[in-house]
Amino acid sequence: MKNSIETNDKGSQKILEINNLHKRYNEGKTNEVHALRGIELTVHKGDMMAIMGPSGCGKTTLLNMIGHLDRRSAGDITIDGVDTLTLSDGQMTAFRRDNIGFIFQLFNLFPFLTAVENVETPLLLTGMNAGLAREQAKMLLRELGMGDRLYHLPTELSGGQQQRVAVARALINQPAIILGDEPTGDLDSTTSGNIMDLFRRINKINHQTFVLVTHNRWIAEKCDYIVHMTDGKISGIEENPLIRRQTKR
Repeated sequence: MKNSIETNDKGSQKILEINNLHKRYNEGKTNEVHALRGIELTVHKGDMMAIMGPSGCGKTTLLNMIGHLDRRSAGDITIDGVDTLTLSDGQMTAFRRDNIGFIFQLFNLFPFLTAVENVETPLLLTGMNAGLAREQAKMLLRELGMGDRLYHLPTELSGGQQQRVAVARALINQPAIILGDEPTGDLDSTTSGNIMDLFRRINKINHQTFVLVTHNRWIAEKCDYIVHMTDGKISGIEENPLIRRQTKR
């Protein structure tokens, strides 16, 4: 099966192109680990993709490479037409801030900031007026059922509540690509369904692209595509035609 996604939308813009991507840890040493082995992947703007596979197959490593949270060993990554190898460290930091949203499995919330302060931070970093940033953060948190926890610190929130704050922070500045590592992992099934419905609504309205690592098949089945990984390679790409017909109208 081919390792690149080509939709039937002839005018669709490529938002992410990955060519011959490799990642090795402990390079050159006897205990070298080849985590990614020549990944080839193309994703179009507005698609929603799940990445699945057994533990240790390279799912999170691939996500980190797309988000430029770690350095590649070889290969090319182009995001929204920008060859990221051409960017300096400072340019890459700004590009990542403005174009990529992250939902981490371990939340990565600022422990000394309240829920609303965590969520408004990306907006403040872009120079938005503090009052407007606060109102937008409040609105999104309320939509996620966190209206009564706006001023609580992460230590005063449950795991599921912290995850919802992390989701809100990733979505707040409407990045072109949202990357999620088990984004519903600590949520009950009802809340997980609500989060996925929110993702789909944002995906459809704003045409934002989602790439989500998950072990949960029913979460993956809410996406347009499921990318299967094995031993650092893409072993198959599964299209979900029913979801695509429902969401691309």
